Amino acid sequence: MLHTLLSNKVEEPKKRQVLEEEYDIQMSEKMEKEVSAMCNLSQGILEQGIQQGIQQGIQRGFQQGEEKGLQRGMHRGRQEQRIKDERQNIKRMKKLLAAGIDKATIANVFDCSVAELEALSPKQTR
Repeated sequence: MLHTLLSNKVEEPKKRQVLEEEYDIQMSEKMEKEVSAMCNLSQGILEQGIQQGIQQGIQRGFQQGEEKGLQRGMHRGRQEQRIKDERQNIKRMKKLLAAGIDKATIANVFDCSVAELEALSPKQTR
């Protein structure tokens, strides 16, 4: 009987008919109001569940988007920092080369090859 009352697939008039015919319940005005209230209750619960699902979906989507955005931002920040560090190291290497410091020593300190150093300032190495 509860299944019939709470079903969102069965219309209210059909519910009253089923209650009268299958459960031998007389449909007084009071009983019709109660059936209507139960029908509205099931619809309200369904709508509330849908709204909660939508809100959860939005929240999860926002969180996932926020997470991806944060990851992209961090990745981009690390890339920009690496580029900045690399440029600073190149400037330092050029200054050391200009000061006459041995290429092998500079290459060892900056963990690069002598050929990479020579590529930085071909005029100074020739």
